[in-house]
Amino acid sequence: MAKKRLSWKLGGGALACGAVLGACGGPAVPAVTSEAAMESTFAGSNKCEADSHDRPFIIEWDATDIARFENRAAKDVVFVRYEGCELEVIDGCSDDALPGRYGTYSPPQWTSGSVEKMSIDNTAELAAKLPLGVATLSGKVERGVKLEMHYHVSGVATATRDVMHRGNLKQNDACAKATHFVYAYNLGAFRVDSLETGADSAGADVKGVGVSGESTRSTKSEKSSGDISKCTGTTALDTDKCKVPIRLSLRKLQPGKGPEIEAANDADQAVADKPPDIEGTPMMVAGKLRNDAGEKAKNRDGKGCLALLDKADKIDPDPSRISTNPKALLHLRAGCEMLAGDCKSGRAHLTAARQVQAPGVSAKIIDNMVSTTAKMMCPVSQLNPWERLDVLTGDASRAASGKDIVKCESAATALLKELKQVGTPSDFDQKRVKEGAANQLLRAGQCVARLGKCAAGKKLALEATKRGRNPNAAKEPGFTKGWERRLKACVGK
Repeated sequence: MAKKRLSWKLGGGALACGAVLGACGGPAVPAVTSEAAMESTFAGSNKCEADSHDRPFIIEWDATDIARFENRAAKDVVFVRYEGCELEVIDGCSDDALPGRYGTYSPPQWTSGSVEKMSIDNTAELAAKLPLGVATLSGKVERGVKLEMHYHVSGVATATRDVMHRGNLKQNDACAKATHFVYAYNLGAFRVDSLETGADSAGADVKGVGVSGESTRSTKSEKSSGDISKCTGTTALDTDKCKVPIRLSLRKLQPGKGPEIEAANDADQAVADKPPDIEGTPMMVAGKLRNDAGEKAKNRDGKGCLALLDKADKIDPDPSRISTNPKALLHLRAGCEMLAGDCKSGRAHLTAARQVQAPGVSAKIIDNMVSTTAKMMCPVSQLNPWERLDVLTGDASRAASGKDIVKCESAATALLKELKQVGTPSDFDQKRVKEGAANQLLRAGQCVARLGKCAAGKKLALEATKRGRNPNAAKEPGFTKGWERRLKACVGK
């Protein structure tokens, strides 16, 4: 039998027959339980009703389903059939000749949040909280297994239209079975765990310990998407693993016919073609403040830059121009935060800005771009060890090119201290930084010796050689011979 893969159609039909009859062979008289009591509540009576659950978590999608959704959402608003515990994406409900005819999604608005937790103790709660998981998880819940969902929302993409009418879609036969459109979708990551006790835990990934007759507790990961452990990271490599579509916000298609799609597009274009505001309006006043903020940043006045950006955003709060918009001036705000001493916020904001401004660039390259900016703008104390080493290497290089023995010696001493602390490189970039640091430490040692401190310079050069590309060159008597050959003024000193 061919292995069945999760289809583009999600959810399932009714709960297992045991939940209704007690046994498939015939009727049974159910006992009055807390489960039955729950069924009489609002959540129980409305389980799997689409109107009651218009923000479902899409826990059944695999990597292929997610990729197809992202591909569709990149060009058009997505239409679905959502009935009961089933959700089906309508692939053909679009106009391939005119992508975005029915609307598109604005770039995701990234948010800072925390990991949220949701518990599920019975089938009514399952249907209310995870309706699209009823088909695959109801059997476990009926056996008394508890579920826990941990999730993190990192951003939201919202449609450019807040209402859709059936009449505007009637020319496309594929749209006939659509019931809703995806007004917005949340990005992030999630994990659903099952918590079992006693005999139910057999075969699970047991974390509890027990012997025969004792109650044991086990936790098993049932479903996940993205990597929730990376959601609180600040690098692009981390946040890239916390950008999976995890939840949809659905709106029902309205009866009748709304404004013509073409007319709406013409209106949008008219707004885009509107002449710029004249001098003296809030936009122009704020624009001058934003230019001044850029000058403050050039002069390394981070606090002054932030004050001007905040003032400009109050005068002209247009979302397309404010300094918290990744597509506008968030990169400038990020640099000013770094200059003002808040490197953590600056890194996070610059990462978000670069990801939006350069969507085709890899996470590693974006992290390198952010790191380069941080090394120029952040206090050295707020850099990571390898960034500090790189900055101190530059300081030593500049000092070695001069004739100030105090600068040479102090730069070399600081570089050696950091070089001793970084440890073994874990990748090519770190190896390159460490080799560069050793080379500049050697130059700084030679600088110290040339300016009259032969013994101190030789000691620095020896430490540099031990940590350089060829540590064997530090062995005696070869090292001293080479040193005195290059610095004849230091022979015997």
